[in-house]
Amino acid sequence: MKFQSLLIALALVCSLTSTSWGVAGKTRARLDKGELITSSKKVRGSEFPQSVGMMVVDAPARAIWGILERCGDYKRTMQRVKRSKEIWRKGSKVRCEVVIDMPAPLDDLRTVTDAIHTVIPGKKWVRAWNMVEGDFKTNTGSWTLVPFDEKGTRTLVIYKVHAVPKTAVPDMVIRLAQKKALPKALEHLRSRFKKQ
Repeated sequence: MKFQSLLIALALVCSLTSTSWGVAGKTRARLDKGELITSSKKVRGSEFPQSVGMMVVDAPARAIWGILERCGDYKRTMQRVKRSKEIWRKGSKVRCEVVIDMPAPLDDLRTVTDAIHTVIPGKKWVRAWNMVEGDFKTNTGSWTLVPFDEKGTRTLVIYKVHAVPKTAVPDMVIRLAQKKALPKALEHLRSRFKKQ
């Protein structure tokens, strides 16, 4: 009986860890303190890596999801978005058009993406997209939200993006933009939930 209770306790601990996307130890402590953690991952067939960012937002996932799932509002809610429009929505699939405001002398970048929205209430919210057409060689990514605490009042936000524009821009400039844009996009989202 004691052994069975121990197994149940271990299973509970494992389920709590997986609720926070398997983030544990030092990484979890850094996120808990408010640190924004970024990294990059090689993408087969591309000279440019996928950028990954993680942070904790002091808000329930459903509140953050209300911003992420409405691409038609991105002009108002996201950084560097000049225009945004939801073209159609069919069940969990959403087609969006977004125009990204680029600094001069670069032209603005347009992209049309199809996103799949996956919601498991209380556990996980995911918006994963792929490019249909636009000014990019590739534009894929996702937003993932999972509860960071047992009460669900804090949320782990994971943002992944692999976007390579078609424009003739030096590789170094693209890499620098990717490195700076990711933290700014995450901080902008988090700032919407900071207590005044």
